[in-house]
Amino acid sequence: MWTVALITVAGVLSTSLVAAAQTEPQLRLQARILSSGRIEVALQQRLDGEQWSDRLLPAQRFVPPGPPTWHWLSSSPLEVHTAAGAQEMRIAARRPAGGRIEVGLQQRHPDGSWSEVILPSLRVAPAGAPVGRWLASSPLHEPAFREQAAPPDEAVAPGGGADLGDLPRALLTPAGVPVAVIGRAGAGYLVRTPCGNAAEVTGGDPIDGMRVVLDPGHGGPFETGAVGPNGLGEDELNLTLSRAVLAELARRGISAATTRTGDYGSLLSVRAALADAVGAAVLISLHHNGPTHRLGDSPGTEVYVQSDDDETPRSESARLGGLLYEEITTALGMFADVSWSRLPDAGVLRVLSPWGGDAYGMIRRPVIPAVLVEYGYLSNRSEAELFATDDYIGIAAVATANAIEDYLNTDRPGSGFVERPRRFDPLAAPSRCAEVLLE
Repeated sequence: MWTVALITVAGVLSTSLVAAAQTEPQLRLQARILSSGRIEVALQQRLDGEQWSDRLLPAQRFVPPGPPTWHWLSSSPLEVHTAAGAQEMRIAARRPAGGRIEVGLQQRHPDGSWSEVILPSLRVAPAGAPVGRWLASSPLHEPAFREQAAPPDEAVAPGGGADLGDLPRALLTPAGVPVAVIGRAGAGYLVRTPCGNAAEVTGGDPIDGMRVVLDPGHGGPFETGAVGPNGLGEDELNLTLSRAVLAELARRGISAATTRTGDYGSLLSVRAALADAVGAAVLISLHHNGPTHRLGDSPGTEVYVQSDDDETPRSESARLGGLLYEEITTALGMFADVSWSRLPDAGVLRVLSPWGGDAYGMIRRPVIPAVLVEYGYLSNRSEAELFATDDYIGIAAVATANAIEDYLNTDRPGSGFVERPRRFDPLAAPSRCAEVLLE
């Protein structure tokens, strides 16, 4: 377990860390809390089979305790020598809430811009680390920080040159796992795994150009989601519903893909990046809620939509959310014998963190219009019994597909909009992730 805190954006200092051998190096991020309460961050590198190097300390690396924020802040840059040549990198970090910390790495592109934040698998931790003790992230192998740092319209081939050629942006691996393609690997592909690492696969089926991406929430041993009184797990329920929606969309000729095809974990950053990579028009994250609130006669469906800023919803996300809310609540209202759990402000709404910005990662991260649907409350016994039936899966799938089809083909606005945003600090998604076989 390790922790870091926010890093002040500051001036530039170029320092060298030289890798003498030709084997692929690894990087990891380190941090420690000083007795003054300040945080100090550092970067380390090692070659295969060797010890970690001395810590490389950016000029601007000390951070006083401060309020939480969802915004990434960065250290001063460092020049790191890798097998691909000199690379300018900087450490990025943010503190979502409650003392939790997320840390990553950025690489400068040839045009001077910075890459997206490259995230180690182990990167989030609560406050309370021992004072003065250095704690480390999981390693980033060079293919991960080199290939994933490529600009969004290109990827870096293993030889170091920018060349996607006719490579797909994403594919379904031989084991049926959807992954983003980040380069070539011999006759195969270099891909981003569900846990955010780089891996090679020999082949797969392209999933470029999908109009819709579904994200069955949770999955794997570390993130099961809610569990109903009948033992039904949210991860399993979300996956079952996603398969039914995919089938319904296919019957209508609407191309669609999913971020998860089985019971395995996938980082939120990877899911969001996959949806953007396949060129989808929309991303819908499927969930079932908890805990149970007061019971009533109408479904407590909630659809969370994106914000342009704290005062303004993103129009296309809101329209998609309104259509989903209208179709789903109408369809679920047909089940007459269900006592529904519902919050007073249920509807189409924005959920902001206490410090601003969209609270949920699957809303905040994607570039494309995205929504997160909580169909109902799995924690509620009456609803859990319904959710375990084929009738529910079939009706919810048709309602979801109806909304998607209307979003893509009409200007219908939907309904159920809640003007006032909700303020909520969600628990951080687990940072542990178990890799799944790709082929």
